[in-house]
Amino acid sequence: MPKKSIPIYNVSSDSDGNSEEFSVSKLDYGSGSYEKTTHPHRHHHYTLLVLCAGETKQFIDFKEYKADETALILMRPGQVHYEVNPGHSVMYMITFTGEFLFSYSADNHWEQQFNINLLQLRQEEIQSLIPFLELLITEYRLFKKNKAVVAQLLLAVLEKTESFIAMHSAIEGRKRYSTLMRKFAALIEKHFLTATKVNDYASMLFVSAGHLNDVVKEMTGTNAKTIIDERRVLEAKRMLFWTQLPIKEVGWKIGFEDPAYFTRFFKKHTGKLPAAFQRDIQKDIHH
Repeated sequence: MPKKSIPIYNVSSDSDGNSEEFSVSKLDYGSGSYEKTTHPHRHHHYTLLVLCAGETKQFIDFKEYKADETALILMRPGQVHYEVNPGHSVMYMITFTGEFLFSYSADNHWEQQFNINLLQLRQEEIQSLIPFLELLITEYRLFKKNKAVVAQLLLAVLEKTESFIAMHSAIEGRKRYSTLMRKFAALIEKHFLTATKVNDYASMLFVSAGHLNDVVKEMTGTNAKTIIDERRVLEAKRMLFWTQLPIKEVGWKIGFEDPAYFTRFFKKHTGKLPAAFQRDIQKDIHH
């Protein structure tokens, strides 16, 4: 049976025709007021879920994340996402485009927190966010008149979530994400299909490969080559799931001329052969 093309969702517009650059809502999964998404999809926008009560199970880029009671769930544009039997939960959902915030703030350091998909929080931390979220909902109803106000409130929410990440993570807590690390991550996203060596990125950043490795190690706990390879593996997973391409062509598209080399590379990083991953992920999703 042919595979369907990947559904891609934009930020929703409401019945009043409010802008698709931003949306915010409060969801109660147990009340029947919101129909949960269970089919894999991806978005053109950033998504922030603030879990206030209950539990949820989210799959983001084929990894399972379970959250209980109070948590942040963050997703970047392009990530594959679906929910499985979340049960009863109450959460706020914010979606927005990067262009929306870039129009009101030249500082884009908030982007880096979206490299983390799940952060379990304490009850008092969630409670400190709720007034901002409720105010966002109120201002959103008047979005056409209060666009700048909404942007500033959103930036305030993201400042708070970034501070929670810093407090809860030993690595992020050492210091703010470095400019070099942010540039490295952006370059990987742009060039990972053709630039596969640390030296490639070091040259683009005008630093030595050793210095780049040191910074990446400090900020992430792993080396630069692993970060590059993980992005290539993720793209292979997405293609194996969403397309009908032969495995050798998937390998070719991420830079492997030799199918056997691609198979070894994929198994090294995932523990599975490409065909086994393809079979197992389809089985897991439709189980």
